Amino acid sequence: MDGKKALVLVFLSRLEPVKAHVKNNKKGIGAEKKRKTTKPTDPAESKVVNDEEQTSRKKTKALSKRVRKMQEQEKQMQEKEFERAFFREFWPYNV
Repeated sequence: MDGKKALVLVFLSRLEPVKAHVKNNKKGIGAEKKRKTTKPTDPAESKVVNDEEQTSRKKTKALSKRVRKMQEQEKQMQEKEFERAFFREFWPYNV
């Protein structure tokens, strides 16, 4: 460092120690801030909005592995049946 810069930093720095205090905020930065809630203007509109929010909040229950496997097999069977029907329709009999 330059001699002048070091001298300036010494004069600008804090000369007394910072007072320490215990923080009771365990949630992190901005935890004491309260979220603003929007108040609905029309009760009918708010009911529709609440219904949509509830349906979007609910998670659809994941299907079990056995049910997924059964659905996949059913899908494959339908595809095979479609192929068989297609060939029956358009395949010549004399081949």
